[in-house]
Amino acid sequence: MAQKQISEMTTEELNRNLKLMRVAIAVISASIGVMIVSAVVSYQQKGFSVFTILPLMFLPILMMNIANMRKIKTELQSRK
Repeated sequence: MAQKQISEMTTEELNRNLKLMRVAIAVISASIGVMIVSAVVSYQQKGFSVFTILPLMFLPILMMNIANMRKIKTELQSRK
């Protein structure tokens, strides 16, 4: 199923997607925070491992979600 472009969505759909993005960003941010703490502890106890850099792998996902949320906010502002 193809995803609609932001400009083709209704205001209601944009508001719903904005709420979902906020929740997703909060969950991903919390997950990255937990991974950073566990990476620091793991590094101190065992040295360097793949888990040390794992939080960095999730940062692009967070950045893409933040960028999409900003696009949705911009589209909602342009419709007011």
